[in-house]
Amino acid sequence: MHGSARVDLNDLGSLIGWLFAQWWVWVIVGVVVLFFLVIWIMPAAKVKPSEAYSTDDREANEIALGFLQIVNQPSGPWNDPTASALSAGEKKRLVEMWGVATREEWLAGIERLVTVRRRRDVWVTCLAIRAELAGRLGRVPKSKEWTAAIIEAGGDKRDARSFVAAIEGVETQVRKLVGKDIVTPDVYVRTLDGYALGQAVALATWGVALGHADVPEARAIIHRINEEGRPAFSSWADFGLSYITGRVMHWSDGVIGEKTFDKFGDGWSEFKAASTAKRNGPWASLPWRVG
Repeated sequence: MHGSARVDLNDLGSLIGWLFAQWWVWVIVGVVVLFFLVIWIMPAAKVKPSEAYSTDDREANEIALGFLQIVNQPSGPWNDPTASALSAGEKKRLVEMWGVATREEWLAGIERLVTVRRRRDVWVTCLAIRAELAGRLGRVPKSKEWTAAIIEAGGDKRDARSFVAAIEGVETQVRKLVGKDIVTPDVYVRTLDGYALGQAVALATWGVALGHADVPEARAIIHRINEEGRPAFSSWADFGLSYITGRVMHWSDGVIGEKTFDKFGDGWSEFKAASTAKRNGPWASLPWRVG
C-alpha cells in the first residue's frame, strides 16, 4: 500500500498497513528522539583550563572575573593570560571591533570599561533605588515596591515599569536556565557593571595576544580591575547575573521582547559551567573574596 493510498479508518488492517507504509516518517521521528535522548544522557562538558597556568591561586581567581567573556569569544582556556587560541583572523576582527590597533588604544579601551563601565545614568539610579530599598526591607523588593520607589524619587511611571519589567525578566530567565541552586532567590541585579568588568579582563589578555603588553603587565591590569570592581558584588553568582543582565540590556538598549534574551543572553551556559563543581567550573571552587 502506498503512503498516498486512501485509508479506511474503520478497517484496522487498512490503518496498520498505512502506518507501516509511512516508514520514512518513523525513521525521522526515531532519529530526532535518539538525538535528544543522547543529549539528555550525556554529561555536560567539563571546563578545561590551561595546564601552563595556575587554577587555584590569586592570579587564577582574578582572571576568572573574565571567564564569561574569555570563553564566549572564545580566546583560549579561561586561565590563559595570553589568549593563545586567537587566530590571525580573530585578532584582526578584535582590533576592528574594539578599535585597539595600538597599545595606546588598547589601554584607553580598558580604561573606559573600568571607569565608565557602559553605564547609563537613569539605569544606575533605578538600580541604586532598588538596592537601598532592599537594605531597608531586608529582602528583595517586589515589582510594585521598586516601581513605586522609582516614581517617588521623580522617575517617569511608564519608564519605571518598563525598566523594572526588563530587569526582572532577565533575572527570571537566568535563574531558570542557570539554576535556582546557583542564582538563589536572594541574588538580584544591583548593578550592570559586571558586563564591562568581565570584558575589561578579557581585553587585558587579548592585549598580550596582540603584542600590546606582556603577561606581567596584563596581570597587573587584571589585578586593578578586580580591586576596583569586586567590592560592588557579593559573590560569583551576583557578578555573573550582573554580567548577563548587563549584556542583554546594553545590546537591546533596554527594550526587552520575547526573543531578546535568546539573542543576547547566550552567556548563561558559560555561567552555569563556571559555577558547577562537577564540570570543573572555577567559580565553584575559587572564593569570591580574594586575600
